[in-house]
Amino acid sequence: MQSSGRPWRSYLPVRPWLGAHRVHIRPSRAGLAFGALLLALWIAAVNFQLGLGYALTCFAAACAIVDMLFASRNLAGLSLAAAPGQAVFAGDSAVFTLRLINRSGRSRHAITVHPAISEAQQADVAAHGKSAIAINVATTRRGWLEAPAVRLSSSFPLGLFYAWCWWQPEARVLVLPRPETPSPALPMPARQQENQHQELAGVRAYQPGDPQQRLAWRQIARHDGEHLYSKHFQDSGDSQGALLFDLASLPVTLEPEARLSRLAAWVLQAERAGLPYGLRLDGLTLAPGLGPRHQESCLRALAEAP
Repeated sequence: MQSSGRPWRSYLPVRPWLGAHRVHIRPSRAGLAFGALLLALWIAAVNFQLGLGYALTCFAAACAIVDMLFASRNLAGLSLAAAPGQAVFAGDSAVFTLRLINRSGRSRHAITVHPAISEAQQADVAAHGKSAIAINVATTRRGWLEAPAVRLSSSFPLGLFYAWCWWQPEARVLVLPRPETPSPALPMPARQQENQHQELAGVRAYQPGDPQQRLAWRQIARHDGEHLYSKHFQDSGDSQGALLFDLASLPVTLEPEARLSRLAAWVLQAERAGLPYGLRLDGLTLAPGLGPRHQESCLRALAEAP
């Protein structure tokens, strides 16, 4: 969901540091084959007393040892940070941004980032640089979604050894109830049903979904058409005519999640129509209001409802 107000994010200043003790290493398949080749060279050099065979074997073994060192150092010393994206509706993909931060003077190459529940991606991190990787996680239910565990791995430079470590990003995304589609008409209060007379309350920036007949052409012309504005109406009476979405008033035949989905749809409809609305859940009441912050508060209350 793209919100025009303050995004629901929780950037964490804590940046875990990958010390050498957290990096594991083992020979790869190519490394095992290379080890078998070294053994064959050593046996041949011993049997035939080949001085060049000894030199070649020792040189190849030294290259393998250097490769093991560099494979481990390609991960060790990285700083890690994670940040969630904006809130999404259930069924959409949540986006987490993982940042690899290199504070050393040497570049890091071919680092594979493999989340536990999505495809792997590769990244290079320049010296004293950063690299950001976005991972998408499918959502199935409302509530807070924690970032999945991530495996960082590298076989750079020769591919003879495989270095890896696990990282649990400390980030989460709020998953909102998916609005009911199609949803019933808004439950208009009795006073508003009897008297539909509304007064002009002012002019605001155009929002997607505003009726075309409510466009404020005078203000649009005043700004040479660079921005769109729409008229905002409200009841001629007091706040008693505001909409109040009460969870207890919905039919008991609806499933609990379906009732929350209907309230979410009504919140979005009322916000688009410019009608003040409030929300009443079990043990929680939000006073009628309008605006992105009020919409955010209502949707968040629905997402966190027990």
